[in-house]
Amino acid sequence: MRESRIAFILISTGSMKGFMTTRLGRVIAVSLLATACCAGCATKKYARNRVNERVTPLESRTGELEETSRRNSQDISRLAGDVTDVRRRADRAQAQGEAATTRAEEASRRAGSAEAAVGDLRANLDKYSLQKTATVNFKTDSYELSPDARAVLDQLAAQIRDRENFIFEIEGFADARGTDAYNFQLTAKRADAVRRYFAEQHKVSLFRMHVLGMGESNAVADNTTIEGRAQNRRVEIRLLSREPALSQSARRASPDKNQ
Repeated sequence: MRESRIAFILISTGSMKGFMTTRLGRVIAVSLLATACCAGCATKKYARNRVNERVTPLESRTGELEETSRRNSQDISRLAGDVTDVRRRADRAQAQGEAATTRAEEASRRAGSAEAAVGDLRANLDKYSLQKTATVNFKTDSYELSPDARAVLDQLAAQIRDRENFIFEIEGFADARGTDAYNFQLTAKRADAVRRYFAEQHKVSLFRMHVLGMGESNAVADNTTIEGRAQNRRVEIRLLSREPALSQSARRASPDKNQ
């Protein structure tokens, strides 16, 4: 750079004219110009190298940023899909929760109604009194009614005085042979056979008959003997009734016990 400045100064001043008249002067001038040109080329190359040194990392960094941006875009899309799926599940869970709440409220209302009905039934049952009992027996492993059993049931049904104020309690029993599960099933069938006979032959409403299989419980005889087992294979029937409510005219007609 210094030589190019000297050449420029010499050329631009008037002394250059005398200096160039000598051979040495011409050689020096050419050398200075060549040096100046080389220096300019070196400067441009240096500048290009410096620019390349700065641009190359920037280009690499730009590529990394573009890749990062692409990955972030994919992650954002995936996250958006996950959020949508979560919202869908939350909406479905909320709908199921609301449906469950509705079912629970309905069950609660039904339970309240059932409790009220049971309360009424208990109140009414307290007004019933035992009128008659009967027992019918069965063969081993059988729940078929014998002719003698049917005759007993006919006599008991004849004791019904008021068709609107009675109930039957029907309990089935078995001897000690057989498993508990089998005996419970067998005694339930025996009790149901009695209920079916009352319904078919005497037109007794089903809601007036309460049936239960008791298995081998409440034995009335010794299960180690043939006679005892025969007595334990049975169904016990109880006829309960209540007095119908008196009408107002009947109350006025009836004498007052306090008078």
